[in-house]
Amino acid sequence: MQSAEEKKAYYSVIIKTCYIANISYLLTHVVYLILFLVSKVYPLVYVNIVSILLYCFCFYILKKKKYYPYALVCGNEILVYMSIASVFVGFDCGFHLCIIGLCVVSFFSTYFAKVKRKIGNSIIWCLLSLAIVLGLFFYGVFGKPIYQIDQWLRVTLYLFHTLAIFAFIGVYLSTFLRYAMNLEDRIILESRTDQLTQTHNRYDLYNYISLIENKNDYVLSMFDIDDFKDINDKYGHICGDEILKELANLAKKTFENDFVSRYGGEEFIVILKMDGDINNAIERLESFRKYVENYEFIFENTKISLTITIGLEVYKNDEAIEEWIDSADDKLYYGKNNGKNKTVHLM
Repeated sequence: MQSAEEKKAYYSVIIKTCYIANISYLLTHVVYLILFLVSKVYPLVYVNIVSILLYCFCFYILKKKKYYPYALVCGNEILVYMSIASVFVGFDCGFHLCIIGLCVVSFFSTYFAKVKRKIGNSIIWCLLSLAIVLGLFFYGVFGKPIYQIDQWLRVTLYLFHTLAIFAFIGVYLSTFLRYAMNLEDRIILESRTDQLTQTHNRYDLYNYISLIENKNDYVLSMFDIDDFKDINDKYGHICGDEILKELANLAKKTFENDFVSRYGGEEFIVILKMDGDINNAIERLESFRKYVENYEFIFENTKISLTITIGLEVYKNDEAIEEWIDSADDKLYYGKNNGKNKTVHLM
C-alpha cells in the first residue's frame, strides 16, 4: 500500500506531465494550423481546428483527474491526425515520427495507469503503430500525396518533427527517471527504517556500525522496557505500540546527534560517541533513564508509568558486531535480573 507521500509524488508526476503534454499538443496544432493556412491546405486546416478544440476539451478531462482516458484520447488523436497529414502532404514531411514517439508514451501511460497494468496493451499499441507507419511508407513510395506543398515547408515540417520527437521522448524519459530515482530513494529509506517507531531498523544498525572507522570511540547501549508484557496484557497491544512510538520519539530527541535503532520487540540500541570519556556517555544514558522513569505516557486518558533498563559496552579490538551487541545485551539482562530500572556498565 502506498504512503500518503508516495501517492502525492505519484499524482504530482502524472498531473505535471499531462498538463505539459496537453499544452505542447495544443501549441503544435496551432503551428500546424498557421503553416497549412499559409500553404492553403484547407482540409488540414479544418482537421487542426478540430484537434485544437479537442485538446481544449482535454483540460476539462484533466481537471476531472481522468488521466487514463486522457491518454487514450491523445493517443488516438495523434495516430489519426498524423496518418491523415501523411496522406495529404506526404510521408517525407515526418509526421510518422510522431507515431513512433507515441510508443514511448504508451509504456509511460501503462506504468502510471490507475487500472490494472497490462504491458501487453502497450506492445499491441506499438505493433499497431508499426503497421500504420509501414502502411504510410508504402503509400508514399507507390502513391502520391493529395497536396503538393513547397519544398521549404516539407523540409521545415521534417526538421520540426525530428526536433519535436527528440524533445518529446527526452521529456517523458527524464520525468520517468526522476520519479524512478525518487521512488528508489524512498524504498531505500523505508528498507532501513522501522515501520512502527520510525527509527533505524536492525539492517541499518549493522550497516551503520560497519561504516564506523574507529569503533573504540563509541559506546553501544541497549535499553529495554521493564515488564512490557504486563503493559500489553493490561492495556492491549495497541497501547503497547503507542508507548513504543512515544519512547522512540523521546530517544530520538534526547540522542538527536546519535544513532537510535529499534533492535526488536521493546529493545532499542543507541550508539554514542564517547569523546574520550565513557563517563559522559554513561551520564547521558542515566539521565535518559531517569527522564523515562518520571515521564507519564498517556493512552486513552490513562496515565501509564514505566521504567527501562540499560546495558552499555565499549568496543573491544577486533570484536565482531554481533559480539559487541551481545556484550551490551548481557549487561542489560544483568540489570533486569538485579532489580531493573538501572544503567549497567560493569558486571
